[in-house]
Amino acid sequence: MTVFSISPIGFVHSKVEKEVLKYSDKNLKLDFKAVLNQGNDLIKSKIIINEEYIDCLDGIEDFSHLIIFFWTHKVPDQARQIKKVHPAGLKKIPMKGIFATRSPVRPNPICKTTVKLIEKKGNTLLVEGLDAIDNTPVIDIKPHLPFYDSPPNIKLADWMYDLMDELKRLTEKSDLDKNSNPYSVDIRAHKCISPDQQNN
Repeated sequence: MTVFSISPIGFVHSKVEKEVLKYSDKNLKLDFKAVLNQGNDLIKSKIIINEEYIDCLDGIEDFSHLIIFFWTHKVPDQARQIKKVHPAGLKKIPMKGIFATRSPVRPNPICKTTVKLIEKKGNTLLVEGLDAIDNTPVIDIKPHLPFYDSPPNIKLADWMYDLMDELKRLTEKSDLDKNSNPYSVDIRAHKCISPDQQNN
């Protein structure tokens, strides 16, 4: 098997230090307390780019949104062998293959998030909406292009709606501010979702 080497281009600086989803007993565990404690801390964070890659940032300030690729560095080696999990660690959702989920536990623990770029200052990017904890290695950044990255008429698995509805229900019972709650929106209403599923 060919082995590839990936080096970080920078690191995340954030007040968020605890993972929301963790590897536990060959599955995922949702740390609901961590979800609630994050609150506004998830809204803004910094990406500090290594000095040798500063020139790679030229022109990035002309885009409103970026796609951040990062390595979930706290995933232990044994977790990378898992093939199926309960999505989001919720036992009421049937187990699914890792590649059908957004689990941070993966053979190669690469995750990505689309964020809003608030400011570029030197080698620092101030962004909004990054769900990566403090000191997470960033491995790549690309501009978000809606005509490439947001195709229309998307169909999601029915269990994904069940999952998001359950997360919305759990967080709405808390004191978490609605504007800080990523689960407060109805994903069925998203303009990319197929009309057939929007009406369900």
